[in-house]
Amino acid sequence: MSQTPRRPDLGSPPNMPRWVKIMIVSFIVLVLAVILMHLAGFNFGGHMPHIR
Repeated sequence: MSQTPRRPDLGSPPNMPRWVKIMIVSFIVLVLAVILMHLAGFNFGGHMPHIR
């Protein structure tokens, strides 16, 4: 019985390492937290006093 050799699937990219996924999720959570804080009214003042 002869079997035809299987070719590796060249169309699918390799899986991302776990640490890359964790860094991406952490970055997204951080960005969302900053956006929510800004929308909630927290000022991102800085070092210069505001001139009114």
